[in-house]
Amino acid sequence: MKEEHRGHMETTLCYIEKDGAYLMLHRIKKKNDLNEGKWIGIGGKFEADESPEECMRREVREETGLTVKTYRYRGIVTFVSDRYETEYMHLFHITETEGELKDCEEGVLEWVSVEKLHELPHWLGDRAFLSLLRTQIPFFSMKVRYVDGDHLESCLLNEQPVLFTDRLILRPFIEEDAKAVYENAKDPEIGPLCGWIPHPDIEHTKEVLRDILIGPDSFAIVRVDTGDPIGACSLFPVSGKKVRENETAEEIGYWLGRDYWGQGYATEIVKELQRYAFEEKQLDALWCCYYDGNERSHNVQTKCGFVHEYSEVVERRLLGDKMLNHSQRISRSKWEDM
Repeated sequence: MKEEHRGHMETTLCYIEKDGAYLMLHRIKKKNDLNEGKWIGIGGKFEADESPEECMRREVREETGLTVKTYRYRGIVTFVSDRYETEYMHLFHITETEGELKDCEEGVLEWVSVEKLHELPHWLGDRAFLSLLRTQIPFFSMKVRYVDGDHLESCLLNEQPVLFTDRLILRPFIEEDAKAVYENAKDPEIGPLCGWIPHPDIEHTKEVLRDILIGPDSFAIVRVDTGDPIGACSLFPVSGKKVRENETAEEIGYWLGRDYWGQGYATEIVKELQRYAFEEKQLDALWCCYYDGNERSHNVQTKCGFVHEYSEVVERRLLGDKMLNHSQRISRSKWEDM
Protein backbone atom coordinates (compact mmCIF):
# COMPACT_ATOMS: atom_id res chain seq x y z
CA MET A 1 0.00 0.00 0.00
CA LYS A 2 1.34 3.43 -0.90
CA GLU A 3 1.87 5.98 1.84
CA GLU A 4 -0.76 8.67 1.98
CA HIS A 5 0.56 11.92 0.56
CA ARG A 6 0.28 14.59 3.26
CA GLY A 7 0.86 17.52 0.91
CA HIS A 8 3.30 20.35 1.34
CA MET A 9 3.50 24.11 1.63
CA GLU A 10 5.82 26.79 0.25
CA THR A 11 7.14 29.49 2.57
CA THR A 12 9.81 32.14 2.77
CA LEU A 13 12.33 32.38 5.62
CA CYS A 14 14.13 35.72 5.80
CA TYR A 15 17.09 36.82 7.93
CA ILE A 16 17.55 40.58 8.10
CA GLU A 17 21.10 41.50 9.16
CA LYS A 18 22.33 44.81 10.58
CA ASP A 19 25.51 45.61 12.52
CA GLY A 20 26.37 41.95 13.15
CA ALA A 21 22.89 41.01 14.37
CA TYR A 22 19.82 39.31 12.88
CA LEU A 23 16.26 40.48 13.38
CA MET A 24 14.70 37.45 15.06
CA LEU A 25 11.08 36.64 15.88
CA HIS A 26 10.46 35.00 19.24
CA ARG A 27 7.28 33.01 18.53
CA ILE A 28 5.25 33.42 21.73
CA LYS A 29 1.95 34.99 20.60
CA LYS A 30 0.36 32.69 18.02
CA LYS A 31 -1.82 29.75 19.16
CA ASN A 32 -1.07 26.21 17.91
CA ASP A 33 2.22 27.39 16.44
CA LEU A 34 4.68 24.64 15.42
CA ASN A 35 7.41 27.22 16.15
CA GLU A 36 6.05 28.05 19.61
CA GLY A 37 8.78 29.34 21.93
CA LYS A 38 11.48 29.25 19.26
CA TRP A 39 13.50 32.10 17.74
CA ILE A 40 13.25 32.09 13.95
CA GLY A 41 13.56 34.43 10.98
CA ILE A 42 10.80 36.42 9.34
CA GLY A 43 8.51 34.78 6.79
CA GLY A 44 5.38 32.85 6.00
CA LYS A 45 3.29 31.04 3.42
CA PHE A 46 3.06 31.95 -0.24
CA GLU A 47 -0.13 33.58 -1.40
CA ALA A 48 -1.70 32.72 -4.78
CA ASP A 49 0.57 33.31 -7.77
CA GLU A 50 3.39 34.85 -5.69
CA SER A 51 7.03 34.37 -6.61
CA PRO A 52 9.49 33.69 -3.76
CA GLU A 53 10.70 37.29 -3.99
CA GLU A 54 7.19 38.70 -3.85
CA CYS A 55 6.34 36.56 -0.83
CA MET A 56 9.57 37.60 0.89
CA ARG A 57 8.89 41.31 0.41
CA ARG A 58 5.26 41.03 1.56
CA GLU A 59 6.06 38.94 4.65
CA VAL A 60 8.83 41.29 5.76
CA ARG A 61 6.56 44.29 5.30
CA GLU A 62 3.62 42.68 7.13
CA GLU A 63 5.62 41.27 10.06
CA THR A 64 8.14 44.07 10.59
CA GLY A 65 6.92 47.18 8.78
CA LEU A 66 10.24 47.32 6.89
CA THR A 67 10.73 47.56 3.13
CA VAL A 68 13.43 45.33 1.63
CA LYS A 69 16.12 47.12 -0.37
CA THR A 70 19.07 44.68 -0.75
CA TYR A 71 18.90 40.91 -0.47
CA ARG A 72 20.27 37.59 -1.71
CA TYR A 73 18.15 34.53 -2.45
CA ARG A 74 20.35 31.89 -0.80
CA GLY A 75 18.67 28.50 -1.18
CA ILE A 76 15.81 26.15 -0.44
CA VAL A 77 15.43 24.26 2.83
CA THR A 78 13.18 21.19 2.73
CA PHE A 79 11.66 20.69 6.17
CA VAL A 80 10.37 17.14 6.74
CA SER A 81 8.60 16.05 9.91
CA ASP A 82 6.67 13.08 11.25
CA ARG A 83 4.13 15.51 12.74
CA TYR A 84 3.79 18.36 10.25
CA GLU A 85 3.42 18.63 6.50
CA THR A 86 6.52 18.98 4.39
CA GLU A 87 7.61 22.58 3.97
CA TYR A 88 9.80 24.09 1.25
CA MET A 89 11.38 27.18 2.79
CA HIS A 90 12.90 29.71 0.39
CA LEU A 91 15.80 31.28 2.28
CA PHE A 92 16.68 34.98 1.95
CA HIS A 93 19.50 37.04 3.47
CA ILE A 94 18.52 40.72 3.64
CA THR A 95 21.18 43.34 4.28
CA GLU A 96 19.39 46.64 3.66
CA THR A 97 15.90 47.83 4.56
CA GLU A 98 14.10 51.10 5.09
CA GLY A 99 11.20 52.15 7.30
CA GLU A 100 10.35 51.92 10.99
CA LEU A 101 10.17 48.61 12.85
CA LYS A 102 6.70 47.78 14.16
CA ASP A 103 5.28 45.19 16.58
CA CYS A 104 4.49 41.76 15.16
CA GLU A 105 1.28 39.86 15.91
CA GLU A 106 3.02 36.47 15.85
CA GLY A 107 5.81 37.14 18.33
CA VAL A 108 8.37 39.57 19.70
CA LEU A 109 10.96 41.06 17.32
CA GLU A 110 14.49 41.50 18.64
CA TRP A 111 17.94 42.10 17.17
CA VAL A 112 20.21 39.22 18.24
CA SER A 113 23.97 39.18 17.68
CA VAL A 114 25.23 36.43 15.40
CA GLU A 115 27.45 35.07 18.20
CA LYS A 116 24.54 34.74 20.66
CA LEU A 117 21.94 33.31 18.31
CA HIS A 118 22.82 29.65 18.92
CA GLU A 119 22.17 30.08 22.66
CA LEU A 120 18.44 30.74 22.13
CA PRO A 121 15.74 28.05 21.63
CA HIS A 122 15.61 27.20 17.92
CA TRP A 123 15.38 24.35 15.43
CA LEU A 124 18.78 22.64 15.52
CA GLY A 125 18.94 22.37 11.73
CA ASP A 126 18.73 26.18 11.50
CA ARG A 127 22.34 26.29 12.68
CA ALA A 128 23.50 24.74 9.42
CA PHE A 129 22.01 27.30 7.05
CA LEU A 130 22.65 30.22 9.40
CA SER A 131 26.35 29.37 9.27
CA LEU A 132 26.21 29.73 5.48
CA LEU A 133 24.33 33.04 5.21
CA ARG A 134 27.46 35.18 5.53
CA THR A 135 29.52 33.08 3.10
CA GLN A 136 29.60 33.39 -0.66
CA ILE A 137 28.34 29.83 -1.22
CA PRO A 138 26.21 29.59 -4.39
CA PHE A 139 22.51 28.78 -4.24
CA PHE A 140 22.16 25.61 -2.14
CA SER A 141 19.64 22.94 -1.21
CA MET A 142 19.33 21.71 2.36
CA LYS A 143 17.05 19.00 3.73
CA VAL A 144 16.27 18.60 7.42
CA ARG A 145 14.23 15.75 8.85
CA TYR A 146 12.69 15.89 12.33
CA VAL A 147 11.06 13.14 14.39
CA ASP A 148 9.17 13.27 17.72
CA GLY A 149 8.50 16.95 17.21
CA ASP A 150 11.79 18.81 17.09
CA HIS A 151 14.42 16.05 17.32
CA LEU A 152 16.73 16.44 14.32
CA GLU A 153 17.19 13.03 12.68
CA SER A 154 19.23 14.13 9.67
CA CYS A 155 20.50 17.17 7.80
CA LEU A 156 21.80 17.24 4.24
CA LEU A 157 23.52 20.10 2.41
CA ASN A 158 23.48 19.52 -1.35
CA GLU A 159 22.81 15.82 -0.55
CA GLN A 160 25.86 15.54 1.76
CA PRO A 161 25.42 14.99 5.52
CA VAL A 162 25.81 17.77 8.07
CA LEU A 163 26.68 16.77 11.65
CA PHE A 164 26.34 18.70 14.90
CA THR A 165 28.01 18.86 18.30
CA ASP A 166 27.33 21.28 21.14
CA ARG A 167 29.78 23.87 19.82
CA LEU A 168 30.46 22.85 16.24
CA ILE A 169 28.91 22.10 12.86
CA LEU A 170 30.57 19.56 10.58
CA ARG A 171 29.45 20.41 7.05
CA PRO A 172 30.66 19.73 3.52
CA PHE A 173 33.47 21.97 2.32
CA ILE A 174 32.77 24.63 -0.28
CA GLU A 175 35.27 26.47 -2.50
CA GLU A 176 34.50 29.65 -0.59
CA ASP A 177 36.18 28.14 2.50
CA ALA A 178 39.62 28.60 0.91
CA LYS A 179 40.62 31.76 2.79
CA ALA A 180 39.69 30.41 6.24
CA VAL A 181 41.36 27.06 5.55
CA TYR A 182 44.54 28.75 4.32
CA GLU A 183 44.81 30.94 7.44
CA ASN A 184 44.94 27.79 9.60
CA ALA A 185 46.74 25.38 7.25
CA LYS A 186 49.69 27.70 6.59
CA ASP A 187 50.82 27.18 10.20
CA PRO A 188 54.19 25.32 10.04
CA GLU A 189 53.29 23.05 12.97
CA ILE A 190 49.97 21.66 11.75
CA GLY A 191 50.75 20.02 8.41
CA PRO A 192 53.67 17.83 9.54
CA LEU A 193 51.56 16.43 12.39
CA CYS A 194 49.16 15.14 9.71
CA GLY A 195 51.63 14.19 6.98
CA TRP A 196 51.30 17.18 4.65
CA ILE A 197 53.22 20.38 3.99
CA PRO A 198 52.08 23.72 5.42
CA HIS A 199 50.09 25.53 2.73
CA PRO A 200 52.47 27.97 0.98
CA ASP A 201 49.73 30.14 -0.56
CA ILE A 202 45.98 30.27 -1.07
CA GLU A 203 46.25 28.78 -4.56
CA HIS A 204 47.63 25.61 -2.96
CA THR A 205 44.69 25.62 -0.54
CA LYS A 206 42.22 25.94 -3.41
CA GLU A 207 43.86 22.93 -5.10
CA VAL A 208 43.63 20.89 -1.88
CA LEU A 209 39.96 21.82 -1.56
CA ARG A 210 39.18 20.73 -5.12
CA ASP A 211 41.23 17.52 -5.06
CA ILE A 212 40.90 16.32 -1.45
CA LEU A 213 38.60 18.19 0.91
CA ILE A 214 35.50 18.56 -1.26
CA GLY A 215 34.07 15.06 -1.33
CA PRO A 216 31.96 12.47 0.52
CA ASP A 217 32.37 12.29 4.30
CA SER A 218 34.82 15.19 4.31
CA PHE A 219 33.74 17.94 6.68
CA ALA A 220 34.64 21.54 7.41
CA ILE A 221 34.77 22.03 11.18
CA VAL A 222 32.75 25.20 11.78
CA ARG A 223 32.23 27.07 15.03
CA VAL A 224 28.52 27.50 15.66
CA ASP A 225 28.95 30.98 17.14
CA THR A 226 30.94 32.47 14.24
CA GLY A 227 30.33 30.22 11.21
CA ASP A 228 34.07 30.17 10.52
CA PRO A 229 35.85 26.94 9.45
CA ILE A 230 38.59 26.12 11.96
CA GLY A 231 39.81 22.78 10.61
CA ALA A 232 38.87 19.61 8.78
CA CYS A 233 37.83 16.05 9.55
CA SER A 234 36.84 13.04 7.48
CA LEU A 235 36.09 9.37 7.21
CA PHE A 236 38.02 7.53 4.49
CA PRO A 237 38.92 3.95 3.44
CA VAL A 238 41.62 2.13 5.38
CA SER A 239 44.28 -0.03 3.76
CA GLY A 240 43.61 -3.74 3.36
CA LYS A 241 46.40 -4.48 5.82
CA LYS A 242 44.30 -3.07 8.66
CA VAL A 243 40.83 -4.33 7.82
CA ARG A 244 39.86 -7.64 9.36
CA GLU A 245 38.08 -10.31 7.36
CA ASN A 246 34.36 -9.63 6.82
CA GLU A 247 34.62 -6.30 8.66
CA THR A 248 33.47 -2.95 7.32
CA ALA A 249 35.80 -0.27 8.59
CA GLU A 250 36.96 3.25 7.85
CA GLU A 251 39.55 5.62 9.28
CA ILE A 252 39.08 8.98 11.01
CA GLY A 253 41.31 11.92 10.20
CA TYR A 254 41.16 15.42 11.67
CA TRP A 255 43.12 18.64 12.22
CA LEU A 256 42.42 21.96 13.91
CA GLY A 257 43.91 25.44 13.68
CA ARG A 258 46.40 26.15 16.44
CA ASP A 259 44.12 28.74 18.10
CA TYR A 260 41.63 25.96 18.83
CA TRP A 261 43.95 23.43 20.47
CA GLY A 262 43.41 22.47 24.09
CA GLN A 263 39.70 23.37 24.17
CA GLY A 264 38.19 19.90 23.79
CA TYR A 265 37.13 20.42 20.18
CA ALA A 266 39.03 17.40 18.82
CA THR A 267 37.39 15.02 21.31
CA GLU A 268 33.99 16.50 20.44
CA ILE A 269 34.67 15.95 16.73
CA VAL A 270 35.90 12.38 17.03
CA LYS A 271 32.95 11.36 19.20
CA GLU A 272 30.49 12.73 16.66
CA LEU A 273 32.29 10.98 13.78
CA GLN A 274 32.08 7.75 15.79
CA ARG A 275 28.34 8.21 16.23
CA TYR A 276 27.90 8.91 12.53
CA ALA A 277 30.05 5.93 11.51
CA PHE A 278 28.46 3.40 13.85
CA GLU A 279 24.83 4.59 13.97
CA GLU A 280 24.26 5.98 10.49
CA LYS A 281 26.81 4.11 8.36
CA GLN A 282 26.63 0.92 10.45
CA LEU A 283 30.37 0.27 10.23
CA ASP A 284 31.90 -2.56 12.24
CA ALA A 285 35.05 -0.70 13.28
CA LEU A 286 36.94 2.57 13.07
CA TRP A 287 40.66 3.22 12.88
CA CYS A 288 42.62 6.32 13.85
CA CYS A 289 46.38 6.94 13.62
CA TYR A 290 48.94 9.34 15.01
CA TYR A 291 52.61 9.96 14.30
CA ASP A 292 55.11 9.27 17.06
CA GLY A 293 55.33 12.26 19.40
CA ASN A 294 51.88 13.66 18.66
CA GLU A 295 50.60 13.16 22.19
CA ARG A 296 47.66 15.53 21.72
CA SER A 297 46.15 13.25 19.11
CA HIS A 298 47.08 10.15 21.13
CA ASN A 299 45.23 11.53 24.15
CA VAL A 300 42.12 12.36 22.11
CA GLN A 301 42.00 8.86 20.66
CA THR A 302 42.41 7.30 24.10
CA LYS A 303 39.55 9.40 25.50
CA CYS A 304 37.38 8.16 22.62
CA GLY A 305 38.11 4.48 23.26
CA PHE A 306 40.64 3.67 20.55
CA VAL A 307 43.08 0.87 21.43
CA HIS A 308 46.57 0.40 19.99
CA GLU A 309 46.82 -2.31 17.33
CA TYR A 310 50.30 -1.94 15.84
CA SER A 311 53.04 0.54 14.94
CA GLU A 312 55.15 0.78 11.81
CA VAL A 313 57.52 3.15 10.06
CA VAL A 314 55.73 4.72 7.08
CA GLU A 315 56.88 6.92 4.24
CA ARG A 316 55.39 10.41 4.31
CA ARG A 317 55.41 11.09 0.60
CA LEU A 318 54.33 14.72 0.78
CA LEU A 319 57.03 15.54 3.35
CA GLY A 320 59.74 13.35 1.82
CA ASP A 321 60.60 11.54 5.06
CA LYS A 322 59.71 8.51 7.18
CA MET A 323 58.01 8.42 10.58
CA LEU A 324 56.82 5.89 13.13
CA ASN A 325 53.04 5.69 12.85
CA HIS A 326 50.75 4.22 15.51
CA SER A 327 47.46 2.62 14.39
CA GLN A 328 44.52 2.35 16.79
CA ARG A 329 41.10 0.76 16.48
CA ILE A 330 37.66 0.68 18.13
CA SER A 331 34.86 -1.74 17.33
CA ARG A 332 31.20 -0.83 17.20
CA SER A 333 30.47 -3.20 20.10
CA LYS A 334 33.04 -1.47 22.30
CA TRP A 335 31.68 1.93 21.30
CA GLU A 336 28.15 0.81 22.22
CA ASP A 337 29.39 -0.42 25.61
CA MET A 338 31.01 2.98 26.23
